[in-house]
Amino acid sequence: MSLATTMATNMPGTRLWAAYFGEIRFEFIKSLRTPAFAVPTLFFPVMFYVLFGIVLGSMRGNGGMSQYAFASYGVFGAMGPGLFGFGVSLAIEREQGLLRLKQALPSPPGAYLLARAAMAMLFVAIISLSLTLMAVLIAHVPLTFGQGIRLFVIDVLGALPFCAIGMFVGALVSGQASPAIVNLIFLPMAFLSGLWLPIQFMPKVLADIAPAWPAFHLAQMALATVGAPSRGTLGGHVGVLAAITLVFFLLAMRRMHGSGFRLLGARPKRTLAIVAGAGAVVLGLSLSGVFGGESANTEDAAAATDESSAAAATPASSSPPGVPAPAIPVIADFDGGSAATSYGVGWSASGDDMRGGNSSATQRLVDGGAAGSKGALEVSGNIGDAIQYPFAGTMFFPEGPPMKGMMDISGKRTLSFQARGDGKRYMLMVISGVQVDAIPLMYDFEAGPEWKEVRLELAGFANADFKRVRAIGVGTMAPVGPFRFQIDNVRLE
Repeated sequence: MSLATTMATNMPGTRLWAAYFGEIRFEFIKSLRTPAFAVPTLFFPVMFYVLFGIVLGSMRGNGGMSQYAFASYGVFGAMGPGLFGFGVSLAIEREQGLLRLKQALPSPPGAYLLARAAMAMLFVAIISLSLTLMAVLIAHVPLTFGQGIRLFVIDVLGALPFCAIGMFVGALVSGQASPAIVNLIFLPMAFLSGLWLPIQFMPKVLADIAPAWPAFHLAQMALATVGAPSRGTLGGHVGVLAAITLVFFLLAMRRMHGSGFRLLGARPKRTLAIVAGAGAVVLGLSLSGVFGGESANTEDAAAATDESSAAAATPASSSPPGVPAPAIPVIADFDGGSAATSYGVGWSASGDDMRGGNSSATQRLVDGGAAGSKGALEVSGNIGDAIQYPFAGTMFFPEGPPMKGMMDISGKRTLSFQARGDGKRYMLMVISGVQVDAIPLMYDFEAGPEWKEVRLELAGFANADFKRVRAIGVGTMAPVGPFRFQIDNVRLE
């Protein structure tokens, strides 16, 4: 091993680089010629996007669904090559003795690992480009060139955490068990990270644990890039993903070295120290706010903003904010015998028939509101099954005409109301942004038999466009069947 490594490292610089690139080329072609790996890895993300993003999204008039699917299935595509390329192939080659053969060959230090990681990133690049072309040309997702480039970089570099996880799995399990183990990681993580179903639609317990999964952090970065509702900050997501990559890489290397494999050459400690140092730098930059943080100089930040706006302004930056929200804290208390509001268009029952659905809702004023008030608004109806994401409830448009006028509520701190109902889960929905069909912000709650306050802290949703709010709704998307709830004392303050 040491003789082979010495021979490799003593190569001239051009031959050394040629050896690295030759290993990458060999690994990529080998993977591309392996149908069991290449076909599902390249085909599944595109197939799922066609089904959910185009057939059930843009073709049915739901551009927001197509936009969400475009970002999330790019992350889905970034997971597979790393997990399966390392988790399955490494386990099989380790078990068959091919890794020991690799060690006997005069290859440069780390060439095997670098080639596998590069192969995974090249596969992700193909997937990302394919999805982008379909999103722009077929689904007509409003994507700027800058957004496309940022999303491409997020997807390609986002393969690294899954390479590290796959490496650890491949170093730990047998070749025969590796496909099942990787699938047990891959598919549940994709679902629990919100790649198939938005986090807002999940039960609260699943939404609360979503940040534990690396795919969640990558998905939030992708969603924020295309302008969809997202959670967290760029720096926080980068820091978590860097930490996951570093931890699983070090664990995998420890396991491999304990089994007699020296894939990093004759001086693995030096290489590991360099990797750990690079990871620490990325973590430090993330915690310091360099990624996605505020600019250190206000004048420089303003100049950069003006320059980017002049070059290629995004729709959000070119659209003016809505009218300022009035100082009146109470939107509606329903004590006057109607569903009228202090401003805007009053509450009105809403179904999903405009999107091809069969969900319906009606509303009426009832006596006996929260805290002994005169009245409340009762909404009842039925959730249908004609479309993938049904909705029925009641909607308030703060600035007319409905869904066209916009209001700026960024100066407010909380949106709250009292609710009770049939014990089912409901959601408070805020539709905002330049795109009318963008995925709204959704906050779920349970409407039990007793009055309960539902409070949305606006500061907790930094990525929501509260400067351009089109509608506020309360309703439900599931389960199929009848529903009934009441609301009272809706306040924005």
